[in-house]
Amino acid sequence: MRIGVLGGTGPAGSAVAARLATAGVEVVVGSRDREKAVTVVGELKRRWRNPEVPLVPGSNSEAAQTDLVVLATPWEGAVTTARELAPELSGKIVVSMVNAMTRWGDRFVPLLPPTGSVAVAVANALPASRVAGAFHHIPAGLFGNPDHMLGCDVMVFCDDRSATNEVIELVNRIPGLRGVDVGGLGSALAVEALTAALVEVNRRYKAHVSLRVTGIE
Repeated sequence: MRIGVLGGTGPAGSAVAARLATAGVEVVVGSRDREKAVTVVGELKRRWRNPEVPLVPGSNSEAAQTDLVVLATPWEGAVTTARELAPELSGKIVVSMVNAMTRWGDRFVPLLPPTGSVAVAVANALPASRVAGAFHHIPAGLFGNPDHMLGCDVMVFCDDRSATNEVIELVNRIPGLRGVDVGGLGSALAVEALTAALVEVNRRYKAHVSLRVTGIE
């Protein structure tokens, strides 16, 4: 399987790309600026001390021509990017890890898109794709740190059951992560909005918190 990451040069996108690649998945790191993708891939290979890690630089269009695609752009450009690449993304699983937040005074607060969530807005822009959500609650700094051992759960939501299972399997390939099925796109608002609360916990406790769901095998 080849994975494409749209917006793969940002902190979250490059982190998920590197983690998947070190787990043996070939990843195309996409960007609107292909030269930036070349630079970031080189930096990732040096940071992860593995020049053979299967990371490939590309444009967002090239990243969209893979088997499964992760959307990791800033929230302002998520729907536009999805709509522009709709033909390439048709029939594929598209995993949104996008959170809509803004600073209000000295706090971060969630934003409520007209559709209720970013993932639903992306799904509306990609009617021929199977849109899922995952990777929202992992601090980007720790996610992108090769010396940090992960140990958290990833909430996965999608209206398509087979897509949910495939995304959970992908999450589980990354050491220290466990995918947890939290239902369909109706869960997107709760999952995305929770990110702002976790950012506040990090700020107030000077920590890097993540989630662990208890009570399930």
